[in-house]
Amino acid sequence: MIARATCEAAYRAAVAACDPERLVRQAMTRVPPQRAMLGVAVGKAALAMARGAGPVVRGICVAPQLDGKPLPLGWTARTGGHPFVDATSLEAGAAVRDLVYEAGFEDLVLVLISGGASALIEVLSGDYTLAEYRSRVEAAMRDGMPIAELNRVRSSMSAIKAGRLANYSKAPIITLAVSDVIGDDLGVIGSGPTYPGARKQAEVIAPMLSFATAAHAAFAAAGVRLTFHRDPLAGDVRNLAPHLPSGIHWGEPTLRIPDDHGEGGRMQHLALLLAEQLRGSDRSAFCIGSDGIDGPPPRGRPAPAGAFVDGDTWDAIGDAQARTALERRDAGTVLAAAGALVITGPTGINHADLVVVG
Repeated sequence: MIARATCEAAYRAAVAACDPERLVRQAMTRVPPQRAMLGVAVGKAALAMARGAGPVVRGICVAPQLDGKPLPLGWTARTGGHPFVDATSLEAGAAVRDLVYEAGFEDLVLVLISGGASALIEVLSGDYTLAEYRSRVEAAMRDGMPIAELNRVRSSMSAIKAGRLANYSKAPIITLAVSDVIGDDLGVIGSGPTYPGARKQAEVIAPMLSFATAAHAAFAAAGVRLTFHRDPLAGDVRNLAPHLPSGIHWGEPTLRIPDDHGEGGRMQHLALLLAEQLRGSDRSAFCIGSDGIDGPPPRGRPAPAGAFVDGDTWDAIGDAQARTALERRDAGTVLAAAGALVITGPTGINHADLVVVG
């Protein structure tokens, strides 16, 4: 069995290795000098990415929450709604659109996108209302729609997604993206506000170290030898649990949520499923989101990043309670009672989920 302390230490090391501030600073050496550079940073890693980019003439940084630390000269920070678009998302979206529109032909617009951007900024198209937008998106999320399809639903009601933000700019745009999606598709990351776009622009993907690769290296450094499974996890977590071999897995699985649901995200649900699989064994499983937040924050408790379970967890919860929790998607409640939840706080990165079985 892999000890919980080892798993959590390897997780922290992997997060540090994927620091977006350092990676963006490295990528900025490839950005040509410009008379005036304007900046847009949106997503869970927006603050770190803006710091990596350095000073701008004018810039807007939109994140789920602010950390109180200073940003480089020219940047201002604000919050947007997450995980669902709200009035603050619309205000932030309008501010970002206006900044891009104001860029002149001789300027350069630097756009920094990371996971979570889809909810943080929005400008509704046509006659769509915020209520209509949220109803359609939330229904798709409850059904466990894959992220690429979900973002197409979002884009169909948006004036800035699917490359439309770029169309407001007279200036060339360079985009650096921290990928949180399988395949690193610029059209999917944050719903692709500047990609593909009708205007010709320079697109740059910041060189990213795979979070799972970094975790594999961290476990190896701790003396734990595990197989790294390169094929990403996809589909409903309920179908994945019975077939997960030992080793390190990564991906973006989904989970269907009923109307009468409890607390917990897909990694907590997968951990509870694996607890049943591991029942009575000397093995363990560590299921965690790289952003440090798995699912909507629970009521009255810190948001968990995921959970650690072993051969004793299922019986500690109780068979009847565990099965009811699985049915109601209430894994977070029973895992909290068993002391299995992993609390890290927001990590400032947003790559794929990590699942370690051993």
